[in-house]
Amino acid sequence: MKVALVYPDYFTTGCIKGQPQGRIYLGAAWLSAVLKRAGHDLVFLHLVEPVGREELMRRIEAEAPALVGFSCTTPMYSKVRTMAGWVKEDCGLPTVIGGAHATLDPEGCLADNSFDLVCVGEGEEALAELVRALEEGADPSCIASIWGKWGGKEFRNPVRPLLEDLDRLPFPDRSIFDLDLMAPDQRERITVMASRGCPYRCHYCSNHVQRSRYPNSHKYVRFRSVDNVLEEVERLARKLEGIDHVRFDDDILTLRRAWFEEFVDKYPRRIGLPFICNSRVDLLDEEKIRKLAAAGCKTICMGIESGNPYIRGEILGRRMSDRRILEAFRLCRKHGIGTVSLNMMGFPREDFSMVLDTVKLNARARPGLSQITVFFPFPGTVLYDICRSDGLLPEEELDTLFTRRSSLNLELLRPDQLEIVSEYFIPLTYAYSRIFELPAPLRKVMERALDALLATPRISLERKRAWGRRLLMRTPWDWYMTTKY
Repeated sequence: MKVALVYPDYFTTGCIKGQPQGRIYLGAAWLSAVLKRAGHDLVFLHLVEPVGREELMRRIEAEAPALVGFSCTTPMYSKVRTMAGWVKEDCGLPTVIGGAHATLDPEGCLADNSFDLVCVGEGEEALAELVRALEEGADPSCIASIWGKWGGKEFRNPVRPLLEDLDRLPFPDRSIFDLDLMAPDQRERITVMASRGCPYRCHYCSNHVQRSRYPNSHKYVRFRSVDNVLEEVERLARKLEGIDHVRFDDDILTLRRAWFEEFVDKYPRRIGLPFICNSRVDLLDEEKIRKLAAAGCKTICMGIESGNPYIRGEILGRRMSDRRILEAFRLCRKHGIGTVSLNMMGFPREDFSMVLDTVKLNARARPGLSQITVFFPFPGTVLYDICRSDGLLPEEELDTLFTRRSSLNLELLRPDQLEIVSEYFIPLTYAYSRIFELPAPLRKVMERALDALLATPRISLERKRAWGRRLLMRTPWDWYMTTKY
């Protein structure tokens, strides 16, 4: 049996432009590998630019699948809902939705007539069982993790336990990806997931909601064995051309001490390619950073998220001090590891002075690359509930976090303030860093002056942009993009 998986990997409401926008999506690759192991087939319709109804239907009909699946995050949902509706109306094929959004809001997906079936939780085993049932003409209404409307009845089955031994999964099927559709940085790297899950309960992140869906939620964080991960990388390094680094997409690669120690011992001997990973500032000390550097780590991505202690601790649930953040970035510089800081703004109860705290903390941390996005509330999260109680929930649908405007009804932040910080975040961090080098009395005067200039509504956004462009031209190149992400 053939399954078509549609994945709209593009956005239309964001501020970051570029063709193509495609990324490696390992979730689809694992689904394909599991289906092929069971004797089925998955065709991946990787949409890296907007596609019309007739074109999408032509592509689906050319593949002649028996089931059309969609995987999506919450920002993608409006596109996916529309496309699934086209499939049902024009092709009459059954549709199933999975991915993060289906797990966060299965009731909302089930209420939408675009979908016959909803997969809640991890999808490999559930999809394989569903495909087998459909191929045999069996009733899918008793399959664990599957909700739906089928044969005139509506059903909601319990979520199956998490797969605790990730080594049981086949390696992701990367043959489904067309590298010509990928963004340039995806062609020079091997993207790998060594683990699944995160133990932290950051209020803006969906991990705590997804974890709660499973009966064995205490096993939410799982690591593949080091040997299993390195075998996959070795195979890919031999097969692929033009690869210059490995990107570990795990939430926190450095989470488990014993696994980490084995990894940094074996990786340089078996692989040797530089690698990039994600970590948390409160899980890094000098010993870990030194071992990462020796193993070939060239970049660590770490979330600052907010430079304001109240927003970071009370609103976001990230209880880490400015001092700890600055120390982690300093130690990475000391040992020659590049850094990427991940930041957000546009939170409920955040005002513009708090946004500027984020700019200023980045100015002190000196990351190799800074990224800032505008907060988007995910259903079921702590911060979603805060937005709902404060009457801030979205009025417009945005399909990406990489945008200069908020979908929330923010009371303390103006759109032009979000615009100017989004557009000129890096030059602004440079400007504040130069101010912080001044003698104390002058530093305070200059800092307050720049704060006031950026905050005032009396100066137009276009005038501020003109100043931003001049600042951009004066910002040294080594303040930009010195780190590969």
